[in-house]
Amino acid sequence: MRALGPTPDGYVVHRIADTYLVLDRAVSGDLVRLRLAEPRTRRRLFARAPLRGRGSAPTVPVRSGLDMVLRRYRHGGLLARLLGPLYLGPRRALDELRVSAEAELAGAPVPHVLCLVLWPQWGPLWSALIGTREEPRGRDLLECAQAAAAGEFRRLGERVGEAVRRLHDAGVDHPDLQLRNILVVDEEPEPRVVVIDLDRARYHPSGGVPGRRRAANLGRLARSAIKNGLWGGVVGRRELAAFARGYAGRDRELRLELRGWSARERLKIALHRLRYRFLRAPQPAKP
Repeated sequence: MRALGPTPDGYVVHRIADTYLVLDRAVSGDLVRLRLAEPRTRRRLFARAPLRGRGSAPTVPVRSGLDMVLRRYRHGGLLARLLGPLYLGPRRALDELRVSAEAELAGAPVPHVLCLVLWPQWGPLWSALIGTREEPRGRDLLECAQAAAAGEFRRLGERVGEAVRRLHDAGVDHPDLQLRNILVVDEEPEPRVVVIDLDRARYHPSGGVPGRRRAANLGRLARSAIKNGLWGGVVGRRELAAFARGYAGRDRELRLELRGWSARERLKIALHRLRYRFLRAPQPAKP
């Protein structure tokens, strides 16, 4: 138990052989029965799982009316080839649990973490899984944008702005805020927005994310729209205005603060537009 350190209220720790399970106390019995501490169980679950984000992510029934999405921790970028699912200690997963628990307690629109599965591989290197409550009627924002009719995405943009503002006000700095990390859940009378994948997020306990980090998060979201070919089309001036209306509302002070911090982000956005315009330019035919 001491190897993991403290866990948030409402979670219990089980150790089975060399594997640690950090479980939502309310469903801990159901989660233990899934046998996630056994390597063969994990291999079986991931063998036929659909791809989501950086890797496969199976949906696992926990109890009637409650399913869980199970995700491996994997490095991205250059570290993906070198280390893949290996991390120095179990801290990455535990940090996500702590940030998620604090965010949820503050009313932020984040998924509820049901479990962590953590085990040492060799030496100081560990691997981990995280299980979060599945949103069965959820689609990521990129999918929504690609399927949206004229004006529909504009209305959705305001809801997304409100959700990101709640996330930031709760103290969650999400450096990987991109279209695939925002889920839109089909509900009545209005869709519900959930921000996912908090594995790189940081929690600011002092009462909200600083303006510079807010601008950086929003800039990351804008660059995601550029990368996916939505900027200037599906995401135009009216859609951006709707997002800003949802995010800042009538908070004039916040609008001015963001404007002051956003100069660097505007430069990044301009460079991204040039880059992807060049990459998508038709290549001259070979003679």
